[in-house]
Parts: sequence; structure tokens; C-alpha cells
Amino acid sequence: MIGEKEFQTLVGFTGTKEVLSLYLDTDLAHRTKDAVKLLFRQHIRNLEEKPVSTDVKAIERYLDFEYDWQSRGLAIFASGEELWKTIPLPIPVRTQAYLTERPYVRVLADIRDRFARYGVALVDKESVRLFSVEWGRIQSETEAFGEELKRHKQGGWAAARYQRHEDNLALRNLRQAVEITQAFCQRAGCSRLMLAGSPEVLSQLKVLLPKQMRGQVFAEFVADMDASASQILEQSLDIAAQVEMEEEKRLVSEVVTAVAKGGPGVIGLADALYVLQQGRVHQLLVAEGFHASGYVCTNCDYVSLERGNKCPFCGHDQMVEIPDAVNRAIHKAIETGADVNIVRQNEELSKSGKIAAILRY
Repeated sequence: MIGEKEFQTLVGFTGTKEVLSLYLDTDLAHRTKDAVKLLFRQHIRNLEEKPVSTDVKAIERYLDFEYDWQSRGLAIFASGEELWKTIPLPIPVRTQAYLTERPYVRVLADIRDRFARYGVALVDKESVRLFSVEWGRIQSETEAFGEELKRHKQGGWAAARYQRHEDNLALRNLRQAVEITQAFCQRAGCSRLMLAGSPEVLSQLKVLLPKQMRGQVFAEFVADMDASASQILEQSLDIAAQVEMEEEKRLVSEVVTAVAKGGPGVIGLADALYVLQQGRVHQLLVAEGFHASGYVCTNCDYVSLERGNKCPFCGHDQMVEIPDAVNRAIHKAIETGADVNIVRQNEELSKSGKIAAILRY
């Protein structure tokens, strides 16, 4: 796992040597440790330019003696004594290696976006179970109980009075559950919240949520209070993935419509690179697997699809070829505070140049 500060440091890294960026599928359910290491060596040999042997040996030592092989994927960034970063990943990734002037972060950025932190509140009329989920794992959980609600079988006036008491007690417990959930989310740093429980309880609970908490709720699902933590995790991850795909569709349609109407958006790599250099991008949408070579200005770091005699942004006369202009676009977006969204299976974005940006202004 990698925190926001560490991620920003990695994105902004510039050293005196090229960076070896390695992503490994370390899921031992379908591949042995020796097979993973062999695949790593094959990818290193297939690089057009060879990384320095000390970086390769450092990775070999790490895989042999330090890595615990518990995560399903692994990212490593190495550049001599200037950079060494290992990041366990929550999902298997395609094994791939890059030797570039900056860390190759697009795979890592995608995973961080897909597995961003959220909270789950599983609630009934007596109790609440809370989970903090990040990187596909439960990071923390807690449970709280209100006053026990007992069934009363007697009929008549006494039963009606007891039912009112029971309803009031349930309402008090739900209010307490809201307060406990709010405090938990603040401690765990969860800005997004998923609700779970019976339809009846969820409808009552949502009415009691403060306005700010209602804005944090991004999904809900039906679940039993006796469900295991692993069941809650699996169900919430599936729903989070569905919600993200729908959000991606909405964002792509939003930017395509904005461009058609002359609004705050651009489509296509050339225009996206220009507005990124200006710092105007609010959301960058990139089709999964999209790559394109380009040229970077050695003066202002502007990335262009054509070499040209001069940098079209600052007029400097030295442009250096880079293998992946899209990776540099992602770097620029993160450095300027833009959100990056790697979009999967979206035909509308593919038809629009495979990259688009929603602008701040």
C-alpha cells in the first residue's frame, strides 16, 4: 500500500539515471515463485535498452530474500541509490517492465483509483458493524450494540404501547449508529461510504444521515448482520466496481458533450497535453492500454506528439523523444492536482481519441 504523500513523491521523482519500473503478477494461485522470477528476467532481456545491473540484482535479491509473496501483484521502482520503492498490489497485474526517465506510474495510478478507500456500514435496529476498505482489503473494523430489542407477543392495548416503545428504541439505536459511523469514517479517513442492511433499515437510516454524510454515500446493498467480513468485502468490491464503471461512462459522456458545445473539455492526446501543461485539467480520462510515443521539451517539460524545430509551448529548441507520452500526461495530471481515471471498455472514449480532459476553466 502507498499513501498519497509517497505517491506524489514517486510521481515527481527526477533523477540522474533512468528508472526501472517493474510490475509483477505474483499470484501464486496460478504461477510458482520460480515462474514469476523467470518472467521478470525475460522482460528485462526484452527491453530495448538494458537497465543497470545493480538495479536488476537488487530486484532479484528482494524477490529471493525479502518479498513475502502474500500480495497478488507487486510494483518495484529502482534507480541506483536515488530510488528504491516496492509496493504490494491488491490484484494480479500483467508482468511488464519499463526503462524510462520518470517512474512508469500509469498501472499504479489505475489501481489506486480502482481501489480507493471507502467505508461500509452494516446496520440493523440493534447494532452496527463498520469496515474500512482500501486496496481491496479490510484495513480496520469495529462493532457496536445498542439496547436489545425484544419481541412482545401479547396483543391488545399493551402490545400497541410496547410496539411504540420498541420503535422509539430502534430509532434511538439508528441515531446512535449514525454517530458511531460518522466518528469511524473520520478516524479511518473514509470520504466515501457504502450502506448495507435490510431495505427497511436502510430507508430509515438514510433519513437520519446528516447532509454531509448523505453526500458521502455512493452505494448500498442488502446484507445480513451475520455475514462474514470476507462476504461483506467481496460484495462491496463488486458494487464499487460497478459504480466506478457507471461513473466512467458518465464522465466520458460529459466531456464529449462539453466539447461538442464548446464547453470546458478537450478530446485527443494533442489537445490534452496542451491543457495539462497549462494546469487547466480537472479530470483526465485515459482509455486502458492507450500508448503513444512523443517528444518532451528539455526546458519546460511540455510533451508534444511531434518533434518540431521548437517547443510549441515555450519556444525552446530541444525536444527529446520519449516512448510513452500518455504516461507523461498522467504524471502531469497528478502533479497539477487533476484526478486520473483509467477507463475500461468504453467505446465512446475510444472513438474520441482514447483520451479526454474535463477542464477547470
